[in-house]
Amino acid sequence: MIPILKLKIKVAKRWFGAILKGDYFRFGLKQPNKIDWNWQEETTISLPIFDSPLKEGKLHNLSIAIEKINGRVLDPGKIFSFWYEIGDPTIKKGYKEGRVIRNGLVGSEIAGGLCQLSGIIYYLSLELGLRIRERFPHSRDLYTEETRFTPLGTDASVVYPTKDLRIQNTFPFPLLLHWKLTDSTLTFSIRSKEPLKRRKLYFQQTPKKGFSNVKVFLESEEDGNFLLCSSDDYLL
Repeated sequence: MIPILKLKIKVAKRWFGAILKGDYFRFGLKQPNKIDWNWQEETTISLPIFDSPLKEGKLHNLSIAIEKINGRVLDPGKIFSFWYEIGDPTIKKGYKEGRVIRNGLVGSEIAGGLCQLSGIIYYLSLELGLRIRERFPHSRDLYTEETRFTPLGTDASVVYPTKDLRIQNTFPFPLLLHWKLTDSTLTFSIRSKEPLKRRKLYFQQTPKKGFSNVKVFLESEEDGNFLLCSSDDYLL
């Protein structure tokens, strides 16, 4: 009973904080209106899903989460909130155990593996220059350059309800979000009525007493300079 009460308090604090910032009333994807929009432009990214002992649970969890948000529209000025859309990922909702990283340690939890979904959303959103309202890195780098599915510094840790991923549509037209999941690949597409330009990301990695500091820069649309997006420390 006490953990449930604590969870409810955390949820209330999170949504109250979003209300104070004015974000809460901008949350929400909607069903597309196919009459009004011709989704002729598409920007796509695909990431591998590697074999692991908890891969089956991860694929299952990804499938449930994707079903909640697939084929929905993010209107201009609106904010995509991962947990506002997905909700509390519980056993009752069908989620299984998957791999997670908590406090620098690898373990398993119900709904583990959803960070690859948040990661692919964050990565493409960065390249398109969408406004990142909230994002958290993982605490540890567990991968080699051959096994990581996004460059270090472009991950997005999500923990219900305290760590969310929130991205705002800064374009003057709506975006249609679409995912495709197979046993080996996760694909994320953003469709629109106008072309979307993917900009270059630049990474600067520096050793730091048992940590690796990673700075991510985005190419400016105006002058070609690079703008700092994030600076994160990862336990090695």
